[in-house]
Amino acid sequence: MTTIHRSTYWLLLVILFSTGCSKWLDVKPKTYVNESDLWKDEQGFKDALTGVYVAISDTTLYGKNFTMGMMDVLGGNYDVANSFHVYNKAGSYQYTDATTKAIINEYWNKGYNAIANLNNLLANIDSRKSLFVNNNYNIVKGEALGLRALLHFDLLRAFGGVPALGLDKKSIPYVTQFSMTVKPNLTMNEVLDACLKDLLTARDLLAVYQQVNYGIEDLFLSHTRNHMNYWAVTGLMARIYLYKNDLENAYKMAKAVIDGGRFNFIDVSSVSTTYPNRLFSPEHLFAVYSANQESINASLFKSSAGTNNVLTNKTTFINTLFEIASGGSTDYRYLYLWKTEGSSSTKYPAKYWMDDLLNGNGNSIRRVPVLRYSEMFYIAAEATASLTEKTTLLNQVRQKRGLPLLANNLTAEQLDNEIFKEYRKEFYQEGQLFFYYKRKNSAQIAGSGIAGSPAVYVLPIPDDEIEFNHG
Repeated sequence: MTTIHRSTYWLLLVILFSTGCSKWLDVKPKTYVNESDLWKDEQGFKDALTGVYVAISDTTLYGKNFTMGMMDVLGGNYDVANSFHVYNKAGSYQYTDATTKAIINEYWNKGYNAIANLNNLLANIDSRKSLFVNNNYNIVKGEALGLRALLHFDLLRAFGGVPALGLDKKSIPYVTQFSMTVKPNLTMNEVLDACLKDLLTARDLLAVYQQVNYGIEDLFLSHTRNHMNYWAVTGLMARIYLYKNDLENAYKMAKAVIDGGRFNFIDVSSVSTTYPNRLFSPEHLFAVYSANQESINASLFKSSAGTNNVLTNKTTFINTLFEIASGGSTDYRYLYLWKTEGSSSTKYPAKYWMDDLLNGNGNSIRRVPVLRYSEMFYIAAEATASLTEKTTLLNQVRQKRGLPLLANNLTAEQLDNEIFKEYRKEFYQEGQLFFYYKRKNSAQIAGSGIAGSPAVYVLPIPDDEIEFNHG
């Protein structure tokens, strides 16, 4: 039986801290409960939804390997040439290697398990709408639909074909029911349309609550950046429309976020301070809360990880990436998101470092970004036909990153290259670059020097899924 259709879909439930200073996803596991008790009140639905958020923060998903870990390795961001490095085979796109294959399989398994739990919630929520107060029915259902679309889209980006080569190729199932029935593989276009259908419904539901909160008395409405909120759904729609090459709607959704007035770029004073916000968290449309972020960081991005596990790169690579020879040394992402340890001259990517925070005032930002405000500018810039607007949009980000403005006479090709360079700088340690290469069907993955091809860009679906699913 395939992963998607196994019957062991126990929901991971969590209990929220009741103190005012607690974060909405600063959670501890609660015991598993009988399903008959799960849907008896509004809190059961909230717990189930929170359980999915916790599940997708796992190291097999957004908490590590499909953001900062293996997916970023596939983007060519790290030097893993050491044959003993844990990501060595992944770095050369040897997907049949046992270690790499296990990571890939886990992503598929955990992704569809999370989807199954969302489907269980969605199968029960409409018949129990009367249990909810205020706008909570809309919010819970809207977030669940948004998460279902997010997970399916990222599974498609990983396991589906190269979109530029045709969206009519069979890809993955889009699972909307909590059942044992085997679901057929849909074409890429059908999966994208199913994602957008869920997101359109989610956006309508979540329109009742468009606030962006850091912390309020109602913990469920607190820290909305850790929720699949209205703006995250809108931003995801922009990303999917761009993947679908629907430039008109990609531009429309990206501009809706930009013009919505809810987000601002971080000020450099918040990055260069004694207790720096290296995650640029005010710019997050959606980020997963990662309770184990400190230990994950130490296992990947510090000297304590050891040469066979650490993810960093040579100084020449970093300097070239940030264009130090041509004025890039003022880039905040270069100045503040790379650190050395002790007397070592080796620079480590420090976006997730918390040492100075934990040793200082005790506060920390335990998040892994999934959707960023800056990406909306890149999407709008790529989608618009106006060279003037492309330049303006890119310059809005560059100015907030400490870079000189681009000239007003660049060609479309030059501006497209500037967008590419921004993806390389902005999404370091976030796993988005590989998907950029795939969407553009790039001839080469710059950081690795490997030629792009379907063999590189398409991760293999687990063997048991192929065996049981002939759709």
